[in-house]
Amino acid sequence: MADQIVYALLLRPVGQLLEALRIESFALLFENEDLVVRDKTPGRKQITPREKALLAEWQVTHTRPQDKEGALKLATGILEWRMTSQDIERFEREGQSRRRNPNLTPDIHSISQMLRVVGALVDHKSGRLLTINKDDQKVTFEYELLNGKKVSEELGVPALYDLWVRIYRKQTSK
Repeated sequence: MADQIVYALLLRPVGQLLEALRIESFALLFENEDLVVRDKTPGRKQITPREKALLAEWQVTHTRPQDKEGALKLATGILEWRMTSQDIERFEREGQSRRRNPNLTPDIHSISQMLRVVGALVDHKSGRLLTINKDDQKVTFEYELLNGKKVSEELGVPALYDLWVRIYRKQTSK
């Protein structure tokens, strides 16, 4: 992932993928140039045919051995995989093609919008995102500031909603 990452934009397609896979409890870890995604959904026993089709596509579109290994883990129920910046760009293009009406207000309760808010917060502080964990009704994230200090924050869904409203109002008033 490039030097000047805009996390608000990067995290939205990741959230859309998590929504498609019905993953509501997860950990995201930034490792080198990759993003490691871990499903922490309690009680998940199997994946659906739609999820299997997505994973089959993932298997075909990935060329690095570690990516194929991640897709195979997913297919066997171990939900952890790596995403490259190219994967995320592809998901963003696919998401843009599915958006029906750009004038509709996005659903803040969606994972993609929650991640977008977290990304905007880290962007605003010129931080480098290290991890994001979402469990139940809270999101915990850690980032590193320019001075090297690591910061950890925890936000509940109501606080994320308030921040999202402020960001959305700012964007629509431009």
